[in-house]
Amino acid sequence: MILHLTGEDLSSPFETANVVERLLQEDGERKFVADLSLVPDLVSMQAGTLFTLHALCYENVAILKLSGASDKVKMILRLLGLDKIIEIHHGKDVAMASFGPYEGIPPVTGGTPLKSQKESS
Repeated sequence: MILHLTGEDLSSPFETANVVERLLQEDGERKFVADLSLVPDLVSMQAGTLFTLHALCYENVAILKLSGASDKVKMILRLLGLDKIIEIHHGKDVAMASFGPYEGIPPVTGGTPLKSQKESS
């Protein structure tokens, strides 16, 4: 599952975590790639949201990988040590391929998780 995240999504930890938790528990998703290409900068709360998503996945025997992070975001992730616990890949295709063989087209969120949640309400 590719999650196209924005700075707004990462600034709304409860809503974003609820969407991922629903995907984990109701849809049975186990492989997530958080596409950060729309995140130009990263503040501490947003980094905390990424860690929360990682912890949710870990607790539910799932994997979260990151992709598309700018050099600035990668540097912040390294400074915080998040690169030691969450894999960071150059692009979402590379991140998806790192899970191993996949049959078919990987599922993608329709926009960002917050938009998907609001539309389904």
